[in-house]
Amino acid sequence: MKTPDKHIIDRTLDNTATPEEARQVIRWFSTPEGSRYLSSLMDEDMEKIQPGNEELYAERSIPTDEMYRFIMKKIHLQQRKRIIFRAAAILIPLLLFLGQFWYIDKRIDLFTDSGYEEIYVPKGERMQLIFQDGSRATLNAETRIKYPRKFGFSERKVELEGEAFFEVSPNKDRPFIVDMKDVNVKVLGTTFDVKAYATDPDIFVTLETGKVVLANNSSSLAHMKPGEKATYNRKSGVCKISRPENIEHTSAWKNNQIIFNNTPLSEVIATLSRWYNVEFTIADSSVLYYNYTLTSTDQDIKQILKDLEKITPVQFIEEEGIIRIERKK
Repeated sequence: MKTPDKHIIDRTLDNTATPEEARQVIRWFSTPEGSRYLSSLMDEDMEKIQPGNEELYAERSIPTDEMYRFIMKKIHLQQRKRIIFRAAAILIPLLLFLGQFWYIDKRIDLFTDSGYEEIYVPKGERMQLIFQDGSRATLNAETRIKYPRKFGFSERKVELEGEAFFEVSPNKDRPFIVDMKDVNVKVLGTTFDVKAYATDPDIFVTLETGKVVLANNSSSLAHMKPGEKATYNRKSGVCKISRPENIEHTSAWKNNQIIFNNTPLSEVIATLSRWYNVEFTIADSSVLYYNYTLTSTDQDIKQILKDLEKITPVQFIEEEGIIRIERKK
């Protein structure tokens, strides 16, 4: 601590200093240097005062007993504080360390099992989910997602069956992982679409922004770049990377838009079944050879089926809640 100006010290001893000046001097008196100064000052005064002539001493006012006790009390208090500070020098880092772990534990349950949440989006519905880190997932129909109530210390991992569009908050120290059993997607901060329905033979990952790593249990399969689409075959384990012309069409569903681009009828009716919670039956298997290209924002399935009928010689007939598909006669 810096030594106070001598005039301030004198004013403090004369009891004419301002409260702030007095606090400054008293704090200094509690230091080793200040204690020595105060002790020597008192010794000098004692030597100058002759016994019986105390009232004649006028060179400097002698601190009153009250002021002396006040100063000594402050000094003793500071001495005790120094002992406490020495202990704190050892304890504080430990307490801060434990406090940091307590803070982390409160946020991510580092030491306890926080449990999991599981959400299922039925046919005919969609849902948006916001995780505790700010990341978002838009879930398509017939999708199941499982995630911890609080993410782990080293990663943010969710399990997915179905289709979802993810908008991941960046965090280089805690990658976001989408586990689809056969493969997983690992990201730091990005936007991408994942389609992994259990009934489909392929898993599709389409990257809009950022970077992702596609991997299975044994190795890394692909390091994807924006605009790329990965197609992973569950049976063969083969992963193919392509670059579609209209990458945004893949996730158009989250904006309530249906886009079919030379899409086989089998995939068309699977999509419509999920979107509108309807059941299809095929009366003539030859109709499965037809492909469809169609863009629609109309939410009326009857209109969509009429538009499909205009493209190929196929008709959709509803009977008792089931839509039968047959070739036009």
